[in-house]
Amino acid sequence: MDVPAGFVEVRSRREVAWVRSDLEALGLDALWRESEPMRGSKGRGGVGTLLLRPGLTAVVRPFRRGGALRSLLGDRYADAGRALAELAALERLRGEGVPVVVPLAALARKPRTFWRLRLLTERLDGAMSLPAFCAADPEARGWAVESTAVTVRLAFEAGLVHRDLHPDNVLVTRHGDKVRAALVDLDRATFLKPLPQQAKDEMLVRMARYLARHPDIGDAFTRQDRLRFLRGLGCDKGERRAEVDRLWPLLARALRVRGLKAR
Repeated sequence: MDVPAGFVEVRSRREVAWVRSDLEALGLDALWRESEPMRGSKGRGGVGTLLLRPGLTAVVRPFRRGGALRSLLGDRYADAGRALAELAALERLRGEGVPVVVPLAALARKPRTFWRLRLLTERLDGAMSLPAFCAADPEARGWAVESTAVTVRLAFEAGLVHRDLHPDNVLVTRHGDKVRAALVDLDRATFLKPLPQQAKDEMLVRMARYLARHPDIGDAFTRQDRLRFLRGLGCDKGERRAEVDRLWPLLARALRVRGLKAR
């Protein structure tokens, strides 16, 4: 895989990293420093923050496996490519005009047999996940939901196939009366252009299924929020009801597999 423009590859005997060129002089040890725990962060591995220089703080996310391999392999990987692939996905989406977190570096170390990986992205001041933002700023929840849908629509247009697209992987910031939604955590993302409708449906159903699996989050989202989301996706007023009717059986089927019911 090619190194994205603006990044440099740094290698040693048991390390490889892809670092934004203006950060290369910091050295890899500085990028591997222990991070400060990040309050309210979710996901595997423990997300933290790291001050790289005045005015630039990185969000540090170690890679950890989920599912059946979680207890067996944990944070161990057979090669370093997964970290580079996520960095490249972020840069590709940025180049297509899709709001995402800004990548700073992808790092890999091989202490023994396996690699340990981490990704550094630029911290968004005041950013919260979509559910947390809607709970903290109900006045702006409609803007946040619609802004999220616009970001998802742009990602679809860019051909993104995201295995873990859900509301907690959307970071929302507010600046006055403007709300911006950015995607985060693109591990194992791929691209397919043009993106088939089935792939879009699977990602939309996954987002809705996540809300159903987490009622403490999902119960806060109203029918009006769903219609706002469809408007942000580009559905006009006449199309929104038909889109709900089309997606509802797909969601119900996905929930039945997990022993849940659509509400």
